[in-house]
Amino acid sequence: MSTQTDSVRVERPAKAPVQPAAPPQHMDRSGWDRIVSSAGAVLAVILLVLGGAAIYGGNFGQDNVRDRLAPQNISFPPAEAMTPEERAEIGEFAGAKVDTGVEAEAFARYIGGHLEAVNGGATYSETSAAAREEGLDPDVAVELQAKADTLFKGESLRAMLLNAYGWWTVSTIAVYVGYAMVIAGLLMGLLAFLGFRHARRATPINATA
Repeated sequence: MSTQTDSVRVERPAKAPVQPAAPPQHMDRSGWDRIVSSAGAVLAVILLVLGGAAIYGGNFGQDNVRDRLAPQNISFPPAEAMTPEERAEIGEFAGAKVDTGVEAEAFARYIGGHLEAVNGGATYSETSAAAREEGLDPDVAVELQAKADTLFKGESLRAMLLNAYGWWTVSTIAVYVGYAMVIAGLLMGLLAFLGFRHARRATPINATA
């Protein structure tokens, strides 16, 4: 289009056609279901793998404790050989062989009670130091050294048993945590399966437009 003013030709640019606005893009329900279900499936696999590893590690730890305790042939005395106090505290283990962490902890308590009576509650370190004091009567020194030897053996065995109990406890917790993770992984896997099934049935938005 052009006009003529004072003999000067002025060209007017033609208007560009108006383009319709593109419709907003929306992710349909099927796509969301697939994304969420995929994340759930990955999490389920992770939980199952970690749970299985925890169960294996826990069982391995418990077996290792048994393998170390069983050869020691440590057994609780029969109930009739226990004092009333001992029966009240560890009577349920009377006559049992020590081959689990729980039994090891109970036997450590049994040993502890006897060690307190060796030298009036004094420890090996205290008794051994007393036996080496200068100017001590030789007979008293020999007696104290014998008590120190008894305390050393008892405290060493008690420490070994408590160490076994500690590893047994950690292993037991690992087993329970492993089972919980496996159950959670199975549930997560089920939810992911249901999500994928729903994604296949969901109607895309474009199909309803």
